[in-house]
Amino acid sequence: MYLGTLAQISDDEGVKNQSEAAARQAAQELFSKYEMDCKGISLLKRLRKTKFSPYDEALLLQKRIDELPQLYEDKAELDLRAQKWLMSREKHRVFSNPIIERKRIEEVERRTNWLSPQSHRIEMAKLLVKLGYPPDYVLKDLNTELRIAKCEQSLNSLRFAFPCGGIEVDEPTVVAKQVAEHYAQTEIGTAISSQRVTCSLSGRSGFCDVHFPKGIVIRVNLGKVPYALHAVQVAPKVGPEREYSYACFGRKVNLTLPVKRAP
Repeated sequence: MYLGTLAQISDDEGVKNQSEAAARQAAQELFSKYEMDCKGISLLKRLRKTKFSPYDEALLLQKRIDELPQLYEDKAELDLRAQKWLMSREKHRVFSNPIIERKRIEEVERRTNWLSPQSHRIEMAKLLVKLGYPPDYVLKDLNTELRIAKCEQSLNSLRFAFPCGGIEVDEPTVVAKQVAEHYAQTEIGTAISSQRVTCSLSGRSGFCDVHFPKGIVIRVNLGKVPYALHAVQVAPKVGPEREYSYACFGRKVNLTLPVKRAP
């Protein structure tokens, strides 16, 4: 019975290790896809009135990728109607009273199907909002917008797979600051707050330097996400290297040193 129990434990360990290896492989493939899709692209944060879950964001981004070509066709039609307005005499103001002038413009638009500048902005905003853009967003060319959307899609996929919901890539300074402050407390023996964070990010070679008082700089390497975070003091002297397993509760990063297995 004892031998049977040991065999069962060994089997369970094997299944667990295989599961962890599969999860690491899947996460590594997602990260590689993110690196490829986002090469040379700088994403700007877009504020929305409604905060989307990663699932809803995934649906929206897929819809954007699928419908962007149609958006550009619709935009071209709106631009043509607006151009006809600008080339006509109707663009000149006739009435000083804004209400009467607005009615005149609306009547001309109904009769000609042209678009005044104000109507063009309104119709364009409707197209943009439908695909999750801000109403005043200025579109680049179609190929660029498709690349940006695919980059955003890859980044959103990381939120499903990464321990901190993707902020390791999305907001690396948030993670680096907490890792460095933990290192300062446990390795240098001082509970000090960081002053600034500078990051040099390029896929798996990315890192952030976290600056503290008295010239102390702790470098946090992001090359092993989503499995580990690496930290080392680089100034004014070189300190011990530490590699942490990590998990997150909201935006709070919890760090542990990996348990060394007995030989």
